[in-house]
Amino acid sequence: MSLLAALTLALGLLVISWGPVHASPPLFGKGPPPRPGLTGVDSSPFIGTGPLARLVRIEQRAGGWVAVDPLTGDRVATLTAADRAAAGRSTFAIYRYGYDEGVHRTISLTFDDGPDPTWTPQILDLLSAHQVPATFFVVGAMVVRYPDVANREVQEGHAIANHTMTHPELTMSTIEQEIVPTDRILTATTGVRTSLIRLPYDGYGPSGSDTEGELLLEAQRLGYVVSIEDFDPNDWQHGDAADRRSRPIPLPPTTMDNITILLHDGGGNRAETVAYVRRLIPWAKAHGYTFHSLPQVSAEATASTTRQAPNLWDRETLWTFQARWLLPNALLRLLFWIAVISVVVVGMTNVILAAGNEISSRRRLARAPVNSRGPPVTAVIAAFNEAAVIGRCLAAVCHSRYANLVEIIVIDDGSTDETGDIVDAMANRDPRIRLIRRPNGGKASALNRAFVEARAEVVVTLDADTLLRSDTIDQLVRAFADDPDRRLGAVAGRVKVGNLRNVLTRWQALEYLIQIGVDRSAQAALHAIMVVPGACAAWRRGAVLRAGGYSSQTLAEDCDLVLALHRRGYRVVQNDRAEAYTEAPETLRDLSRQRFRWTFGNTQALWKHRSMILNLRYGWLGMFTLPSAAISIVLPVVFLPFVYVMAVITIQGKNGAMLLTYAAIFLAVQSVQAAAGVALSREDPRHLLIVPIYRLIAEPLRAYLLYKSVIIALRGTRSRWNKVARNGTAQILATTGAEVRR
Repeated sequence: MSLLAALTLALGLLVISWGPVHASPPLFGKGPPPRPGLTGVDSSPFIGTGPLARLVRIEQRAGGWVAVDPLTGDRVATLTAADRAAAGRSTFAIYRYGYDEGVHRTISLTFDDGPDPTWTPQILDLLSAHQVPATFFVVGAMVVRYPDVANREVQEGHAIANHTMTHPELTMSTIEQEIVPTDRILTATTGVRTSLIRLPYDGYGPSGSDTEGELLLEAQRLGYVVSIEDFDPNDWQHGDAADRRSRPIPLPPTTMDNITILLHDGGGNRAETVAYVRRLIPWAKAHGYTFHSLPQVSAEATASTTRQAPNLWDRETLWTFQARWLLPNALLRLLFWIAVISVVVVGMTNVILAAGNEISSRRRLARAPVNSRGPPVTAVIAAFNEAAVIGRCLAAVCHSRYANLVEIIVIDDGSTDETGDIVDAMANRDPRIRLIRRPNGGKASALNRAFVEARAEVVVTLDADTLLRSDTIDQLVRAFADDPDRRLGAVAGRVKVGNLRNVLTRWQALEYLIQIGVDRSAQAALHAIMVVPGACAAWRRGAVLRAGGYSSQTLAEDCDLVLALHRRGYRVVQNDRAEAYTEAPETLRDLSRQRFRWTFGNTQALWKHRSMILNLRYGWLGMFTLPSAAISIVLPVVFLPFVYVMAVITIQGKNGAMLLTYAAIFLAVQSVQAAAGVALSREDPRHLLIVPIYRLIAEPLRAYLLYKSVIIALRGTRSRWNKVARNGTAQILATTGAEVRR
C-alpha cells in the first residue's frame, strides 16, 4: 500500500470513528440541497404503482391535482382520480412509480441482505441455470467480507444495488452514514456506481416508529432512488426448521401485472428461499411472466446504475471498512494460532523435552554418584530485615550432609531488625557461619560483596527464606566435579513452595511445578536456560566475577547474570534433584509486588541483552527461549485489550460456545503440563485440583503486571526492589534425611 493510500486509510478511520461518513466528496451531483423543515410526512398514504417510491407533496395547480417534489417544487406527476382518492386530505404521499410504458407481465426478483457465502452462490447457480436476471440489494458489510460473491453477481449480468452498510433500523441521523459508504464500497469492489437503494424494514425506524416518509425524503435529498416491492412472501419467516411455517412460501397472485418480489439471500438460513425460487421460475413462465432485473424494466433504475472506475475516496472507504471488519477477525485468527502454537504446540513440546531430560538426567546421575567430598563450597545468603526466617534458613544449611561446605556467608545489608544478632548467635555455635554487616546497598551489591569474600570456587546462593534439603548442596555441586574444561557457569536447582496455606500459595505451587518442572527442564534439554533462581543455585565464582557479577541495572539480577554468562560462553544446567523450599507470598498485595519485580526485571534483562535474541551464536537460547520470552511480553501488551473486547463481542453475538471450546482446549493442555510437572517433580497429585482456576488468577495478574511495567518504563521511574514480607511459614514438605520443620 502506498503512503498516500495509508494516509487516506488513516483519514477514513478517523472519519468512521469521529465524524460523519459524508466527509468525502459527494457521490451524486454537487452535493445535496439543504434539508427542508417539513412536518406531516409521517403516515403518508401510498399512491401510484411501480417498483420505485418517493415522497411527494400534493398540490392543486392549474390543470388539476399534482405530485410535487418537496425539495425542488418541480412537478413529478399528475394525479389520477384513484391517486387523488387514495391521497385523501394528506399533504404528503408516497408516490410509487418506475415501470416503463409497454412493460407487462414481468417479474423482478430482488434479493436483500447478501451477499452470503452459502446461499447467494446457490441462488446464482439456480438463476444461471434458468437464464433469469435479478437485482441484489447488498449490505455493505457483507460486500466487504465477501467481495468475490458480489463480483460474481455483476459478472453474471445481475443488477446490484444498495441496502445500507449494516442493515439497521434507520433514523434521520444515521441514514447518510449507512448508504453513502456502501455505494463507495460497491464501486471499489465491483466497479458499479449506483444510486438505487432499498431501505431496511421498508424504512420504518426503531421500535416500529413510522418514519418512512422522512427517510424517503432524506434519501431523495441525498440523490438516491428508492426501490419498493410489489409482493413480499415473507420468506425470512421460513428460514430455520424451528420457525418454519407449516404452509409453503406463497406465490404471487396471477392477477398482478408487473411484480417486484422481495426475497432474501442473506441474514439467516435461506434454504427455503432457494427452494422457493426453484418452484417460482417454472410457475411464472407457465403463467406468462418473464424475468427481468429492475434496470431492465425501469428507465430511472437504469439511469441510477453505471459502470465506473473507483476513485481514491472509494478505495479509501473500502480500506477503512476492511480495517474495521476484516482486520480484527484476521488479527484474532492470528492471535488464536499464536496461542495454539505457544500453548498447545510449545506446551506439549516442553512436556516431551522435560520428560526426555528427566530420563537422561537419571542415567547421568546414576553414572556419577553423589560425592560429599566434592569441591569446596561457600554458601551465600543476602539478608535485609529477615529476622523471621534467617534462623531456620541457616539451620537447614548447617544440617547439609555435604562435607566440604567450608563457609556460610551472611551479608546483612543494613537490616534494622534482629537479623544480624540472630546470625551472630548462630555463628558462635557453628564456625562456618560468617556475618558481614554493611550499609544497605541492595541485593545485587550484597551478593557481589559475598562473591568477592568467598574462599571457595563454587558458590551456592539461597534466599533468606529458603529451606534446603540435606542433600541439596550435594546435588547442586556434583556437576562441577565433572567439568574438565571449567566452562560450567551455573547450576539451577528446583524451588518449591513450602507454605501451602491458601488458594494463592497453592496456585503458586502449581505454577512452580509447571514453569520449573516442565518449562525450565525443557530449556535444560536444549541447553537454553534463561533464569537460574537465586534461591537455589550453584555458581562458578570466577565465571561470575568475569561476567561482571550481579548487576544493579535490572530487578532480575539472576536472569541478567545468567545471560551474561551465556554471552561469555559458559554453560548453564539444571539438576532437578537439588530441591529447596521457599515461602511464597500469601496475599495478593505481596504476590503482585513480587511478580512485578520479576516481570519488570526480566523485561529489563531482555532489553539489556537484546542482541542475543534471534542470534544463532546462542543456539536454542537465542533462537527460541529469548524470542519466546520477548513475544510473551510484547503480544499481550499490544493485543490483550483487543482480545478482551473481541471476547465480549463474541459472547454478545451468542458465540460463547466457541470461546468455551478454546478455553477447554487450553485447559486440557494446562492439565497435561501440570500433570507432567507433578510427575517429574514427584509431588502430591492434589496440586492438580488448582488447574481449573489456574488461568483465572494467572491472566488478570499477568495483564496487570505487564501494563504496570509498561507504564513504569514509559515514565522512566526507577523501580525499587520491593522486598516481600516474611512470616516464617515455609516448611520442607518432602523429607529426605535431615529436615527442618516449623
